[in-house]
Amino acid sequence: MNIIGNAIDAVQPMGKESSNPPLKITITTAIEAKNQVIIRIADNGIGMSEAVQKQIFDPFYTTKPVGQGTGLGLASSYQVIVEHHQGELECISALGKGTEFLITIPHFIEWGSG
Repeated sequence: MNIIGNAIDAVQPMGKESSNPPLKITITTAIEAKNQVIIRIADNGIGMSEAVQKQIFDPFYTTKPVGQGTGLGLASSYQVIVEHHQGELECISALGKGTEFLITIPHFIEWGSG
């Protein structure tokens, strides 16, 4: 939810200008052959610079104005995905071109005997 909330925040400033393409957040899921669940959350919002991308998973780092963000959302998302589920969390972004978060989590299928 933290990643989706950030995507909403990223597209809102662009909605104020009528010449922009329609605002869009896309969420896709898939199960890969390597027994991994892949979740992609992408937006066509304002995007991030490389300098910002290097810090987004750091606790208390925020790009939001004072009083609007704690800097804990992506840090806690990273902790849950990477540390608790042994997954991966990757950010792909460019200024003015949007952002995509790629979440990869191991998926273990247990088949019943029956």
